[in-house]
Amino acid sequence: MSAKNEFSCKLNEVGITPGQFMVLKEIYNHQKETSESGLPPACIADRLQFDRPTMSGILDRLEAQEWAERLVNPRDKRSCLIRITDKAMDKLKQLDEISFKHQNRILNGFTEEEAVSFKNYLLRVIDNFADNIQ
Repeated sequence: MSAKNEFSCKLNEVGITPGQFMVLKEIYNHQKETSESGLPPACIADRLQFDRPTMSGILDRLEAQEWAERLVNPRDKRSCLIRITDKAMDKLKQLDEISFKHQNRILNGFTEEEAVSFKNYLLRVIDNFADNIQ
C-alpha cells in the first residue's frame, strides 16, 4: 500500500479525507495565530492551491459533518468566513497523531537535519511550480 493510500485509510477511519484535514488544519492554524473568527473560502483555496469548486465541496462536507461552519463576514456581507467547530477541535488531536505517525514513518532513517533539508527542498519545488504557473 502506498504512503498516500495508507494515510487516507487512517484518516477515513476517523471520517475525514486528506483534503478535508488540510482545510481544517489551515483554518485551525489561522484561528490560533490571529484573533479573527475564520477565513474566507477563497483565501483557504488560494493557500492550499485548491480550485474553487473543490474547496466548495470540501466545505460542504465539513459543514454537513459539523466540523466547520460558515459565518457572515462582517467586512463583506456578500461572502462568508469558515470556522472550525468545537467538534473538529476535539478531533484535531487524534488527526494530528495520525499525521505525526505517518510523517515519522516516511522520514524513518533520516536524521533531523536531513528531514529539515528534505522538507525545505520540497517547499522549494512547490515554490518553483507556483512561479511557473503564474
